Amino acid sequence: MPSSANDVRKELAKIFKTEFGKSADVVASAPGRVNLIGEHSDYNDGLVLSMAIDRRTYTAAGRRGGDLFIAFSNELGKKTSFEVIAGRFEHSNFWVNYIKGVCALLGEAKPIEGTNFAISSTVPRGSGLSSSAAYVVSIIEAVSSLYDIKLKDIEVPVLARRIENEFVGVQSGIVDPFVAKFAKEQNALLIDTRSLDFQHVPISEDCSILVCVTGVKRALATTEYNKRRQQCHQALTTISEKLGKKLHTLRDVSIEDLRSVKGSVDETLYARAHHIVTENERAVRTVSALRKNDMSMVGKLMLESHMSLRTHFEVSSPELDAFVEIAEQLDGVYGARMTGAGFGGSAICLVDSAYEEELSNQIAQRYKMVGFENGMVFLARSGMGSHVERS
Repeated sequence: MPSSANDVRKELAKIFKTEFGKSADVVASAPGRVNLIGEHSDYNDGLVLSMAIDRRTYTAAGRRGGDLFIAFSNELGKKTSFEVIAGRFEHSNFWVNYIKGVCALLGEAKPIEGTNFAISSTVPRGSGLSSSAAYVVSIIEAVSSLYDIKLKDIEVPVLARRIENEFVGVQSGIVDPFVAKFAKEQNALLIDTRSLDFQHVPISEDCSILVCVTGVKRALATTEYNKRRQQCHQALTTISEKLGKKLHTLRDVSIEDLRSVKGSVDETLYARAHHIVTENERAVRTVSALRKNDMSMVGKLMLESHMSLRTHFEVSSPELDAFVEIAEQLDGVYGARMTGAGFGGSAICLVDSAYEEELSNQIAQRYKMVGFENGMVFLARSGMGSHVERS
């Protein structure tokens, strides 16, 4: 089990003082997330239903003056120094690119001097739980608070996406940092990634979330994530040509449009488009089911989503499939699916809270019994968005 939030903050305060000889001026935190439905919809202007979990990344920051920036990562056990003007990419200390990006872009609004950073996190890295978004949003909140840079709420996830795109080389969408900023406890967040409108969707307190970590690490910059984005664009171009009308994104393609071009579009591209179009419909139906507390329907839609991600979008894995197949056989499980971009990472289960501990143990045991030794299952509570504390 992770340390409590208070324990993590206390530990980070000690680390900061040990490394830098004084207390931090601010401590900011942001949560990891799980997607309930709407996978790969974000970069197609679609709908995503996501929620924060109670695993967080904490960034402590303090002014030091001059041009030198020093950062310490508790998880990596690494300490490094740099100047923001020294360049965007640092391959030996990949994690530093996020800090450089934040300081460089916020520095365009107001001068930023040398700063000390200490970072600690309870969000498992490379597990499809958006550890990178939690990380970058916590840095943005810490630096903007430290230097009194006034940001509108919506500017935080927009800036976070820009940093991942330009400074880290991952063509990520806006959902993960959006959740890290706007999440609310005991609620999911339905995000329209075209308009950036959102609404909170209450989740019953009788429903618990089990996160099933496969143990297969992902690095989005080196997987087929960017390839899927390209294929969606190619599918859009082809479908637009076949229909003889201008479509801006796959959000504009209807089921009827898809049916009318079937057979005249490359099979792989058609499959990619099919997932996106039907996933948007599933997001709408899942929200409706949650509002009615119809968990049977929510579970059905989750499984449909997973099967589409496995078959049409081809981003699942044997480990993810195993978790879903195991969970679907157990009483007390409402639904299960992979979460995040795929290629490893994690699956999630929505379960009856009365059986959460028993189901967590059963799923973990059965996962090992089918030959996968490196996974784990943990109970996650709903989390809140980013938070800042000043000394």
